[in-house]
Amino acid sequence: MLLSMTGHGESSKRMGGFSIDVEVRTVNNRFLKLLTKLSEFAAPLESELEGMVRDFLKRGSVSLYVRVNSSDFEQSAFVNQPVLQAYLRAAKEAADALFLPFQPDISGFMNLPGVLDTPKPGDNPELEQGIREVCRAALEDLQAMRKAEGEAMASKFRDYMLELRSLRQAIVQRAPQVIADYQNKLEQRVRAACESRGLELESSEFLREVALFCDKADVSEELTRLDSHFLQFETVLQAPESQGRKLDFLIQELGRETNTIGSKANDAEISVCVVSMKTILEQIRELVQNVE
Repeated sequence: MLLSMTGHGESSKRMGGFSIDVEVRTVNNRFLKLLTKLSEFAAPLESELEGMVRDFLKRGSVSLYVRVNSSDFEQSAFVNQPVLQAYLRAAKEAADALFLPFQPDISGFMNLPGVLDTPKPGDNPELEQGIREVCRAALEDLQAMRKAEGEAMASKFRDYMLELRSLRQAIVQRAPQVIADYQNKLEQRVRAACESRGLELESSEFLREVALFCDKADVSEELTRLDSHFLQFETVLQAPESQGRKLDFLIQELGRETNTIGSKANDAEISVCVVSMKTILEQIRELVQNVE
């Protein structure tokens, strides 16, 4: 199962006077890079939410946004009467000491420390549990999108593999003919050179030259390794976990074997196949960069 590193997930929930909105966005990255933007009521859960993200994601740049708003925040505040009364007494004593009339402005006292108590982060376990649930739902939404894109990429990879296998088979069929063509051309040239000088063709030397070329142009090992890499690539596509790094490594190996075939074969038809294979491998490499 492949997973895309690019995706988006979101979820929302209302709890009493609170609204919880969570959004998760991911883009490509070789490693896991996490950015969190949390509102005040979600801040105490930061490390826990980061751990939840790491349970879902292994690679990519991740942005997690958690917004918690309260529609009745002001109504949920209450006046701490003992603290307010203590301020009033102190103010009255100061006014009496200065022989000033005492006419307190209650609104001014409301802004003094400790007078107005409001809900604080960590005071509402039910809200925190709601934040956890909404974050998980957003991550599951993200995962569904990443999985759908991963399935589409897997299908495309299989199409590319079919094309590569077809090109490999064309090389398999062409490779023996390269040796035969070289042998015929070499024999014609050597025979013509010998006849022009009145010499006889030494078959042993001729066969040794052909053998040297056969050894130099032999691509059977590279073709065998290509087939092995194709099988490994398909195995990774069917694995229960997404393995983008392994796919990237296999593409590098496929490219290495393809380049070697192109340099050893010394044949125009095989070179055309090699160029086509390298073009497909480059397309696969670009797509692999988006696999977790």
